[in-house]
Amino acid sequence: MRVTAIASAVLVTVVLAGCSPDAAPGNEPSGSTPASPVASAASEAGVEVFTMPTACLDILPAKRLAEFESDGLVLLGGPDGLYGDDYLLDPSPEQRLGGVTCIWGPPDTELSSVTISVAPLPAADRPAVISDLSVSQGLNESVGETATYYWKLGDSDDHPAILNVIEDDSWISVIQTIGGTDNYAQAEKLAAEVRELVYTAS
Repeated sequence: MRVTAIASAVLVTVVLAGCSPDAAPGNEPSGSTPASPVASAASEAGVEVFTMPTACLDILPAKRLAEFESDGLVLLGGPDGLYGDDYLLDPSPEQRLGGVTCIWGPPDTELSSVTISVAPLPAADRPAVISDLSVSQGLNESVGETATYYWKLGDSDDHPAILNVIEDDSWISVIQTIGGTDNYAQAEKLAAEVRELVYTAS
């Protein structure tokens, strides 16, 4: 379909936005070093087990999905999306690891609003993923208690807000097409909500 092809090209640009020279840190407010709370409760929950979801509707709570619907955001890409995994021209890095990439956006435009990916992260693949995020994409790095975060605030003009949460066995990423402090904070909330659903206490 023509719409799918056009949308795919746009989404590839968004998903790979962090790979461009513009993705390098430097547009964040002075002194700003966001410390993501995504895994802040992990140490209190005991041993947790990661379970790879197979459907986009399983990675966010019902309340968030209802908010997306209220905001006019439709699940465009992903295994249970309007265009399925064909929405992107090529698989995302997370999909190549056996994960899912889910794109919510307005159905009447060619630009996505929120891209959320979840993937298992085998030890053998971890160094390459981290090298891409920190070196190739030049994202900021923050080390938390149970995860390492690779992120960028972005701005409201050309740079998306990007958050990658790397744990021992998983990779959660959120890209907000329109960046900036508020949308980055929203990305943190989304990543935290995803984590609550894909990790369970053993």
